[in-house]
Amino acid sequence: MERPLVLVVEDEALIAWDMECALSEAGVRLATSCSEANRFLENHTPAAAVLDVRLSDGDCYEAAKTLADRRVPFVVYTGLGVEGSHEAFSLGVTILKPTEPAEVARLLKAMTAGLHQRMAG
Repeated sequence: MERPLVLVVEDEALIAWDMECALSEAGVRLATSCSEANRFLENHTPAAAVLDVRLSDGDCYEAAKTLADRRVPFVVYTGLGVEGSHEAFSLGVTILKPTEPAEVARLLKAMTAGLHQRMAG
């Protein structure tokens, strides 16, 4: 059975590594910029995603909108307040840093398990 693919969009190396470790049950595709995430989403649809909001090349609103349009569960994982990233917050589940990546992984697992149960049932 193929492992589900989780897109992780994060430009801080330590957080990205921690997230990859926390999501080790899934296949992880790391994008370190908004443009890299958007290019990936042009041809792929992950099972779930974790998005930092503000990266060096902009914000990830376009990626968040693409995921929401495709009904892909995703978590906005950010250190910004709600006012700083309202558009992305309105589309996905939001977890504020410094929440542990393992907690983010548990939430994604619950979100995707519910989706798979609905699809199978």
